[in-house]
Amino acid sequence: MVLMILIDYTMLNLLKAKKNIYQTISSISDNATFKIKRRLLELGFTPGTKVRILRKSLLGQAYLVEIRGFTLSMRKEILANVIIEV
Repeated sequence: MVLMILIDYTMLNLLKAKKNIYQTISSISDNATFKIKRRLLELGFTPGTKVRILRKSLLGQAYLVEIRGFTLSMRKEILANVIIEV
């Protein structure tokens, strides 16, 4: 029996997305804590939702994100848990 493992290289976290380009959320990382997953889902970071990065702070610790018509300021550590499709 041959076991084939397919790796999908088209999945990236939101931090690697280019600015001002809409991306589609694929999932929330399995490495995220329950609190972070719950908070992201409450804010609307659900699979299939369009999101884009508007700006990045000077030190790169905070990002301005547009999702569902709202603009949010989010920490880098939290956005690293959002997986997007490319």
